[in-house]
Parts: sequence; structure tokens; C-alpha cells
Amino acid sequence: MVSDILQNATNTLNYIQVLVSQTKDLQLQRKLSICAETYIPLVKTVLPQAIDSINQKKYGLAAYSMVYIGKEIDSCNKQFSSSPLGDRTSFLHKLLDIAAAILKQLISG
Repeated sequence: MVSDILQNATNTLNYIQVLVSQTKDLQLQRKLSICAETYIPLVKTVLPQAIDSINQKKYGLAAYSMVYIGKEIDSCNKQFSSSPLGDRTSFLHKLLDIAAAILKQLISG
């Protein structure tokens, strides 16, 4: 499940990078660049660590990571009145919610 989240976040980061390179609007380009800078550590560090935590049965740490990732994605979206990432981040949030619910069940035993 978290591997699917990693794949989705990676695809979203790639999409953001394409939008940055294609836009002529400097303000939009700046906002998208900030989003890319938000997604990079999620993809390179936070999600791989969450996967490792699950493999080590450290479900609490993985659950915390899901919440953290959701907040970081929200911080990116809040820059826009109408986010060009809306559908992508909405789906990513759904995946995060499902993963968090599963992890909560694993924590409860």
C-alpha cells in the first residue's frame, strides 16, 4: 500500500516538474517549484522510511509519516486558489487515509 503511495507521489512530483518547465507564468512557476521542493523529501526520504518502518513492524512511525505527508501536501495546495494538482493530490490523500486506517488497525493489534 505504501509503495503505491510512493509511486503516486513520485508521479505527482514528475508532473509538477513538467508543469514548472512548461509554464510561462512566473508566479505559478514559483508556487509549483515550492511544491516540488515539498514533494522531493517525501519521495526520497519520508515514504521510503515509512516502508522500512512497516517492514520492521514499527507501525506507529509509519502512521505518523502518513499524517505528516498529508500535511505537507496540504501546504503545497494552499498556495493555489485552484490547485493544478487537485485531482492528483485528492487521490493521494485517499491513499494516505486508507494506509493510516490500516496502520491504526495494526497498531491496535
